[in-house]
Formats: sequence, structure tokens, C-alpha cells
Amino acid sequence: MPARPRTRSAKTTLSLDVIVAATLALVDELGCEAVSMRRVSQAVQTGPASLYVYVPDRGALMALAHDLAVADVRLPTDADGDWRARLELLVDRAVTALAAHNDIATVGMTGTLPGPHILRITEELLRLLRTGGISDAACAWAADLIGQYIASSALEEAMCSRARRSQERVGGSPPEAAAEEEKAEEAFAARLDGLYRSLPAERYPTIRALAPLLTGGDGATRAAWKIRVLIDGLLAPARSDAN
Repeated sequence: MPARPRTRSAKTTLSLDVIVAATLALVDELGCEAVSMRRVSQAVQTGPASLYVYVPDRGALMALAHDLAVADVRLPTDADGDWRARLELLVDRAVTALAAHNDIATVGMTGTLPGPHILRITEELLRLLRTGGISDAACAWAADLIGQYIASSALEEAMCSRARRSQERVGGSPPEAAAEEEKAEEAFAARLDGLYRSLPAERYPTIRALAPLLTGGDGATRAAWKIRVLIDGLLAPARSDAN
């Protein structure tokens, strides 16, 4: 009698790497808040108690998933330009990596200890800042400031990506979804501009005066301006001392 065909895939051998990868996949699908130890255990076909052999709690597991999200970030090389160009590129790559995994960037804002992949990026970030002549004291706090910029920018990009995927699910092709997203952004900017312009000038004179500028510029232009201002601010004391 021939053997019956298998109807279920073989159970994956349990390991920390498997558990963390499954956790990040659940974040991609459901978002951080929805990821529980129970859901992760179901994804790796085991019981919740088995996970605690590998991690002490959910917070530690989410920190590992956050670290995995930036595992493939490539560090810029000399071929990418001077220290400043490389720093901007490193920040952009970190933002892109985190934004690709839903709201995983929120984990980095909750006081979790950095993992090896984040430490690798932080080491290069600090090295580039020092290469640019920024003082050690400023470098130390700049790492925190730039980290906050990376996390907030990643969350903003992830939100836009979710809206685009939602549009695709209701029947739009990727180009159509991108066009719909652009139209939605333009519509929101128009509504916001309308709000600013409708405010009473005697109470909100500055908002009224700057209304055309407050909603101007696309996302990429604004992002480039923000990181440029951050770096210029860090360089300001060094320039002052040189004079």
C-alpha cells in the first residue's frame, strides 16, 4: 500500500533564530502590539512555555526582532563620499530597513538594550561623527538624537507603506496604489493648508504668514533637509571654536 502523502509541512527545528524571525514576520503582518508570546509560539508550532527557554520575556524577544530588522543594513564605504555623505546614507539605510517592518521602530523607543546589528550601526555613526570633527560630548548625545530621528522617520514611512498596501488589497496595482497615496497626501496637504489659511490672523498671525510654506515640499526633500539641519547643528560649535 503506498504511503499517504503528507498534508503538513515538517515542524521547523526550534532555535532562537527561528523564534526571532517568526516574531519579526508577525510584526510585519500584525504590528508590534498584536505580537504576543502565544502568537509567536503558534507560528513556530510550540507552546508558549518553550519560548522562555530562549528569551526571558516578550520585551527581550521584541528587542531581538528590532535588532534583526536592521541586520542587512550595509555600512557606507569610502566610495560613497566624504564622512557627511556616508552619514546621511547610513541614516537613510537604517530608516528604510526599519520602515520595511511595520512599526518595529517603536521598540527602539522603549529603552531596550541594543543588539549586535544596532551596535554595528551605532559604532559607524559615532565614528563618522568624530571623523567630521564633532566633539566626543556632542557625538554621545547626537547618537541619541539621530536614533530618535531614524525611528520617527521609519514609522512615518511605514505608515505610508501600510496605506499603499491597503490600496493594493482593494484592487489597485502597485502604480495605482502609489498614485492613490500621492493623491491622498496632496489632499491632506490641501486640507491642512485650508485650515491654516482660515485661521483668524489676529490670533494666529505667524501661522497665517507661513501657511504656504508649512505644507510645502515632498517627503524626500523634507527628510533630506531634516538630517542636513541635524548635522549642521552638530557642526556649529566646532565652526565657532575654529573662528
